[in-house]
Amino acid sequence: MRIGFAGVAHSHPFSDARNARALGVTELAVWDADDHSRRADFVREWSATAHDTLAGLLDWGPDVVIVTPRPGRIAAVVAAVLDRGTACFLNKVPAASAAALADLDAAVGIRPDRFLTSSVLRFAPRVRALANELDGEQPIAVHVSVRHGIDIFTTPKRRWQDDPDDGGGTAVSMGLHAWEMLDAVLGRAITPRGGVAARLPGSRSISENVVALHAVADGGVPVSVDIVGAGTGEAYEVVVHTESGVRRTALDGSDDLGYVDCLRAALAMAEGAPSPVPWERSRAVARTTLVAAQLARAG
Repeated sequence: MRIGFAGVAHSHPFSDARNARALGVTELAVWDADDHSRRADFVREWSATAHDTLAGLLDWGPDVVIVTPRPGRIAAVVAAVLDRGTACFLNKVPAASAAALADLDAAVGIRPDRFLTSSVLRFAPRVRALANELDGEQPIAVHVSVRHGIDIFTTPKRRWQDDPDDGGGTAVSMGLHAWEMLDAVLGRAITPRGGVAARLPGSRSISENVVALHAVADGGVPVSVDIVGAGTGEAYEVVVHTESGVRRTALDGSDDLGYVDCLRAALAMAEGAPSPVPWERSRAVARTTLVAAQLARAG
């Protein structure tokens, strides 16, 4: 099995490479047009083959390509990978604006079976277990909480992730986790209705540290979402109220957050399996994330 990494713009490719090695994948290659020092770090850490062009990476013959470039390159890279007939996993965030999402939609085109994009949290065992617990139950109210430190995103090399006009900022880059877990657990469309966003005193963020949102899931189920970009570490919680009781799950950095199972799904696509998350569903999650962020920033 050969894995190509098209971009190493944030931490996830490094995690994917570590997990690939643990799963016995020995052949890794990488290309990145913007972050040459990170590409060099990746090559050194994982003994990967470096390519100076995307075409060179694709000519190398990867079985699957993990796409994590700067946001402005995503649609073109995805199109190039799918044009080769190669399985493609796009690390989050898939799009930081409505225009970017439209470009990605066009890039995926009529080849959605070879394409996957998702927050890894969709594949977290506890999130999947909660979804199974709710089978046959009718939710009557849902709350999701996401907390993740953003200090690294306010440093010069990673500032683009905190920029709403580039990487999406906290409401998008962290908010996607919330909407992805909701989709995994509820399996129904969700419509954001409003929200607020705020920076903490003294914050270096150019987006926001705190976001509070409300939404409605199909069937009239009220949904509330808190996104907190502060402190260190990460923590996630989903609470679902039903007529029979309360179902909940909580995760933190010490838990299995789904990285390995997400990678396994990408590798299965390389062997011919269809995408485990239909593009229409992932596209809806991305659109919900963008609409919610816009509502929160408008206050």
